[in-house]
Amino acid sequence: VWYRPRAERLFGFRYRIEIYVPEAKREWGYYVLPFRQGDRLTGRLDLKADRKGSSLLVRRSYIEAGAGLPSEEVAHGMAGELAALAGWLALDRIDVTRHNSFSRELAGAVAAVGAPT
Repeated sequence: VWYRPRAERLFGFRYRIEIYVPEAKREWGYYVLPFRQGDRLTGRLDLKADRKGSSLLVRRSYIEAGAGLPSEEVAHGMAGELAALAGWLALDRIDVTRHNSFSRELAGAVAAVGAPT
């Protein structure tokens, strides 16, 4: 998202990087990025590659209010992309922090698509 006002205008997607926000005041996470499915921004992911542990860490995951897709479809789409990213980064596992109902659904979708866990 290079031009945030356009993302907000077109998708109703308010996006701010929170790396300089104190942890206790962050709304979404350290470096949350949008997730796109087709022509929609359907979620947000805060990811970290733990190279020593050979794991892709999903620290935070959210579905966008008004995503226009069922949560299981968003979770399944994210799981597939996370598996591709983990493979591209040569990581052996995907660890999803379960902090809300969507993140628990995402963890199940990661296991269901056969992504490394």
